[in-house]
Amino acid sequence: MDQIGAMRVFLRVIQTGSFSAAAREQNTSQATVSKKISALEDKLGAKLITRTSRELSLTQAGHEYFGHCVSILQEIDEVEANVRSQV
Repeated sequence: MDQIGAMRVFLRVIQTGSFSAAAREQNTSQATVSKKISALEDKLGAKLITRTSRELSLTQAGHEYFGHCVSILQEIDEVEANVRSQV
């Protein structure tokens, strides 16, 4: 599993508020996004998102993971931008 990719998908699901919107942004299917989130939850051994047919919400673990993902992915993006600017 591409953990960084899964983290980015997780962030977009939460930021957009839906699996469908995140899927559209990534030009993929809702099923693919759902599978990535499920694989991430399996790897972590914790449920991150509580899903119903009408809404989703973060679990306590999901809330904590979300905050860390934001920081980690920002740092990765900054490092990559620095490297690209030096080339």
